[in-house]
Amino acid sequence: MKNIKTTLILSTLLLTQSTLSHAAGQNDIFGVWGSVTLQGDFKALSPKLDKFKWSVMNQTRTRDDSPKGSRFTENLLFSQVGYQLTNNASFWVGYVHDWISPLNKSSYQESRPYQDFVWNQDISSFKIMSRSRMEQRVHETTGDTGYRARQFLQISHPLPLIAGLSAYVGEEVFFYMNSNTFGKKGFTENRVFSGLSYDATKKMGIDLGYMGQYVDTISGKNLFTHNIQVNFRHKF
Repeated sequence: MKNIKTTLILSTLLLTQSTLSHAAGQNDIFGVWGSVTLQGDFKALSPKLDKFKWSVMNQTRTRDDSPKGSRFTENLLFSQVGYQLTNNASFWVGYVHDWISPLNKSSYQESRPYQDFVWNQDISSFKIMSRSRMEQRVHETTGDTGYRARQFLQISHPLPLIAGLSAYVGEEVFFYMNSNTFGKKGFTENRVFSGLSYDATKKMGIDLGYMGQYVDTISGKNLFTHNIQVNFRHKF
């Protein structure tokens, strides 16, 4: 088991290093992503619906890419419904409505339906979560649609100092399946995560961490953003 732990840690470090190597020579931008997440199930309606889950999240993003300093860039409202296939596997369908304010450009809105397959696995005291997502980004003004695949992996481990406290690291890669105005076809983005999660009670918790975001843009003016992430969680 010690060898498994060592392998997981080394693999995570290698994944993080691959993203940081992409970021070399890019413009560094600072941002903050703050969110509130509500989760629950449908067993209150009927005991037969205990395997059906729901989740709603609102996330606001800022970025300091303006001469005036930090500014609002996006607000995303997520809603999704899932079904627990097994103890480890679940399938979700969801929808995001995104209000986007680009720098020196007109604001617009985006509709984004998506489909997730999620796998959760415990290995010793480590918790591993894998999420495979296919999403359809629809520009509400032009109608242009980008079909994007995303693969997310996160590893977390409890910390002995405080009950309910754990540390996590993760990575997510993005690929467009078609030519569109959102991003170029093929690899387009890479995110790495690290931080702390604290469960204050069985129903309430908070996540605080860092996310490095590398974006390979159509224009070739690639960027790397350093983001503080804060998420408040509540389970019903």
